[in-house]
This record gives sequence, C-alpha cells and structure tokens, in this order.
Amino acid sequence: MKQVFFCLLWSLGIIANCAAQDGDLQKKNLSDTVLLPTRTLQVKGNFDDLKVLKQLFPGKYYDLSSGKYKNQLINWECKTCKPKPYIDENEGSSYDFPYAEGTATRLLKTYSYKDSSGTQYKMLTFNHSEFDLDGAQTSRFTGGTIGFAKFTLVDSVWSLKYFQPAAGAYGAFSQCPSPELLLIGHDQYAFMIKTSNGGAGGPFYGNLYLIAGADGSYKEVLSANWVERTNVDENMSAWTCTYNVPVSNKRFFRDIIVTIKGTYNADDFEDVPEEVKPYTKSNKKGKFTLAKRYVYKWGKGYQFQGPAGVTID
Repeated sequence: MKQVFFCLLWSLGIIANCAAQDGDLQKKNLSDTVLLPTRTLQVKGNFDDLKVLKQLFPGKYYDLSSGKYKNQLINWECKTCKPKPYIDENEGSSYDFPYAEGTATRLLKTYSYKDSSGTQYKMLTFNHSEFDLDGAQTSRFTGGTIGFAKFTLVDSVWSLKYFQPAAGAYGAFSQCPSPELLLIGHDQYAFMIKTSNGGAGGPFYGNLYLIAGADGSYKEVLSANWVERTNVDENMSAWTCTYNVPVSNKRFFRDIIVTIKGTYNADDFEDVPEEVKPYTKSNKKGKFTLAKRYVYKWGKGYQFQGPAGVTID
C-alpha cells in the first residue's frame, strides 16, 4: 500500500522516484560539532560543491536521482545537539532545528564572486528538511531550512570563512528555492529568495525575502509579501514582480526597488494591491505598474518607504 501511495504522488509530479532505493533510508548520528560556527575546512584543488557538502555534513549519502529528476541527499541526526528555534515564513510559525527525527540535507546552489580587491569567494547554500524514510519532500506549507557556508581562496586553497547551518525556512514542500545573488552595497552581497505558494489549483502568492549579513549572522532583512499572484483563471487579477538595486552613494544596504506589473479585474479585486484598488471604481479592467521602494533602517531591516508609484493603463 505504501509503494502504491508514493507511486501515485509520483504520477502527480510530487515525487519523481518512488522506488529508487531498496528498503528504508538510514541516517547517521553526528557530533554536535557539526553545527559549530567555528568549524574549519580547507579544500585544495577543484571545488566540488557536493563533495564539500558531504564534508560539512558527513551523514548517510543517497543519490535517488532518475532521469531529469535530481534527488541527492545526506541523512543525519545529532542526538547531542541543542535545538534552536527558527521561523518558517509560510505561516510565521516557529520550529526547532536540527529536526528531532533527523535531517536530510541537499545542495541548493554554489555562488562564485569577487570583491573589489580581487579576493575570490564561493558561497555554498544548502537545504535541510525533516528526515524521511523514502527521501520524499511532500509538505506543501512547510519550507526548507536554508544554510550558508562561505569560502575564500587563499594560495590555491579554499578555506571556510563563515558557516551558518540554518537561517530559517522558506518555500514549499520542504524545499527552499535557490536564492539570487544580489549586490546591495560596496562588496556587499545578499541573497534574494522568491517563494510562491497557495492552495491546490491556485491562486499562488509570491513573496520576496532578502537574506544578508547583519549583526554577525545571515538573517532576513527584507520581507515583501504578495508581490506576485499567479496560476489564476483568465478573468482574475494577476501580477508578477521584478526587483533591482539602483546605484547610489550609499556604501551599504542600498535602496531596493520592487516593481509589480499585472492586470486587475473589478470582479476579483479583494487581493489587489491597496494602491491599485481606487482605480477599480472607475475602470472595471486594466493593467497596472506599481513601484515600491524599500530603505534600510538600522536595527529594523528594510522598510517600505511610501508612497508607491502607480501607473494605470
């Protein structure tokens, strides 16, 4: 019965490999040093991001990939680790990491960049989800916990400079979307996460979250909710967003502009941005562009600075 259930999920596109591994997956107990921010690691020669991830989390590795479906994970637990609370942005709920029943860690993406002095960096981002005997990720309203490992290149050796195993949960089906590297100041890089979630069949609502180094750790410094509304019927209001960081004389945490473009329908205006709603009284349907500026406030993160610019077509 269990195999039939997971094969059904596979047919729905939720799980692409229901029987890639014979028997239940295993996990390995790791020392509590696995989460220490003071960990050291040196990588000589070619930087193999998956190999590096295995060194950071030396648990049980499985490759459940099949065809275009990719599922490479490291299963581990830490019986002596002291769990810490984090926030899952799906519903703003608190959860503990590492997970009590064990953790499955997957590679998200590795970013390569340089600073103005020419120093080279690699930022390894990875996703944690709760351990599953089948290697599945199936909870729609549960995000994946994102973590960071930053390396610098010195004398042909990549050295771990900063390690933060967890920074909160984002996304759906226990999977955090791969963030976009964003230059927000002089040699200051941050990571923008765009999520999209909603009930089965839609609409789906998209949010933006910016993770940046502040106060000694990588943390969320910007949250912009419902900047997208997709997967809707033809006669429903819908919009998408882009964002950019204009060049300015600010050395750090430059302003961020979020531009929202879409269509509105007076018969479906409940979720339309507040700035657009007044126009639905005289025009039943139309296109709109909404530009919102976010300014960094020390101790508070990025705050919306109104009024927003609105253009109606």
